[in-house]
Amino acid sequence: MLRNLGDASVGDDKDELQKKINEYLLGKRFLIVMDNVWSLDVTWWLRICEALPKGNGSSITTRIEKVVQKMGVKEANDGGKCMHPELENVGKEIVEKCKGLPLAIKAVGGIMLCKPSCYHEWRRIADDFRERLVENDNSVMAFLQLSYDELPSDLKSCFLCLSLYPEDCVITKDQLVHWWLGEGFIPLRNGRSAIAAGEDCFSGLTNRCLLEVVDKTYHGTISTCKIHDMVRDVVIKIGKR
Repeated sequence: MLRNLGDASVGDDKDELQKKINEYLLGKRFLIVMDNVWSLDVTWWLRICEALPKGNGSSITTRIEKVVQKMGVKEANDGGKCMHPELENVGKEIVEKCKGLPLAIKAVGGIMLCKPSCYHEWRRIADDFRERLVENDNSVMAFLQLSYDELPSDLKSCFLCLSLYPEDCVITKDQLVHWWLGEGFIPLRNGRSAIAAGEDCFSGLTNRCLLEVVDKTYHGTISTCKIHDMVRDVVIKIGKR
C-alpha cells in the first residue's frame, strides 16, 4: 500500500507502517478495495483499520463467509425499492441465497436481466436454484451452472468455446466473434449481417456476466474481455460431459 502511495522506505516495523499510512491518508477522501480475500487470518486488516483516518470507506470481496464475519464487514443493502412490488419477495429470496458473494450476485443479475419481469418466471428461477443448492451448496457454482442452462442453444456453443482459453487470458472481442462465425455457431436472422449477429451473441454473454469486460475503445465499444476463473471452471466441467 505504501509503495502505491509513493513510499517504499518503511521496513517491517508495523507501528511505523501504521503511522505512515495514517500520515498519507489524513485529510484525504479515499476508498480502499481489498479484492478476493481468502485468508481467515485478518490480523493484518485490523491493524490497517486502526491506522485509517475516520470518515472514509473500504470494500471487501471474498467467497468465504467467515472472512466477512472476521473482518467486520457490514452487509450491502438491497439497493432500494423494487419497481415491480410483486417480484420483491422472490427477488430478496434469490439474493439471500447468494450469501453476499459478488460473483453469485452478478450471475443471478445476468440471468434475471434477460428474463421478463413477471412473477412466474422469477419464481421458476428461484425454485430451480433452490433445488440446485440441495445438490451443491456452492451458490456461485450453482448460479453459473444455471446461467449456462438458461442460455439459448447458439449461445451455449459460443460459451463452450471459452474452455480453450488459458486462465486470465485477455481475449480480443473481434477475434472471438470471427471464430464463432467460422465455426457456424451463430445463426443469421432477419437480414442482419454476420458481424452484427456475432456482436449480439457477444453481448448476450457479457450481459449475463459470463464474460468480463477488460478494455473499451475510445468510442465506448468493448475491445477485449476475459473469463472469471470460476466461470472457466464451469465451462471446462460442462465441456467434459
